[in-house]
Amino acid sequence: MNAHYGVSRWPDEKEIYAKMDRLVNEPIHHIKPEAMQKYMKYFEEKCSGSKKMIEEAKKVIPGGVQHNLAFNYPFPLVIEKAQGAYLYDIDGNR
Repeated sequence: MNAHYGVSRWPDEKEIYAKMDRLVNEPIHHIKPEAMQKYMKYFEEKCSGSKKMIEEAKKVIPGGVQHNLAFNYPFPLVIEKAQGAYLYDIDGNR
């Protein structure tokens, strides 16, 4: 019987860097204004708890978040719990 380990094959780092280079050099695709309005409406209606908590957090934490990867537009979501593959914000969105 062969032994199996968590990492059985190491990734090809040159391939990974080539993929990253291609991704970074892709043109930026802008969101159409009507789509942006739809998204902004969703955030305003469905994520008001996150928006309120981030405004409170900004009073004591620069930007309202503890790491730079959380600066999401229009505001970061406040995650209340994780269950399996899902995250739930404080507004109950999955």
